[in-house]
Amino acid sequence: MSYKTLILGFSGVRHLAPVQVEQVKHDLIQLSQQKAHWHVGDATGVDALVRLIAQQQQQNLTVYEAETREPWQLQRRSKQMIDAIAISGGTLHAWVNKPCPVGLTLTSWQGSGTWGTVRYAHSKEVTIVLHWLCNDPVMPEWMTQEQLRLF
Repeated sequence: MSYKTLILGFSGVRHLAPVQVEQVKHDLIQLSQQKAHWHVGDATGVDALVRLIAQQQQQNLTVYEAETREPWQLQRRSKQMIDAIAISGGTLHAWVNKPCPVGLTLTSWQGSGTWGTVRYAHSKEVTIVLHWLCNDPVMPEWMTQEQLRLF
């Protein structure tokens, strides 16, 4: 009997308060209870925690690297990750600490790389799980309740 590998992608904020670091670590340890192939970028913050926990929990890991820190290179990296998990039927877990910026589109991620990644994943019909790092979550209009699961 063959089992399909669980595919998980990760995105999130680069700057975390200590309490948020603990929340993200807790969430990741919970997610690591099942073996999976994890996909993440090369940024600081949530990305760095994902890489650390993946190593500690012996998860398979693919890291997507940006050639430079130019916004278009960071978007390219995130799109490559989403394309990979979309093809495999994976799920994106994203840690957000603010509402989606007004005017964020598929081509203009100004104001939030994490929300841009979520928006792109939504356009690719990837299942999205949002992890809120704020007390006042506000869903963007383009995101439907049918696809969203809160964790």
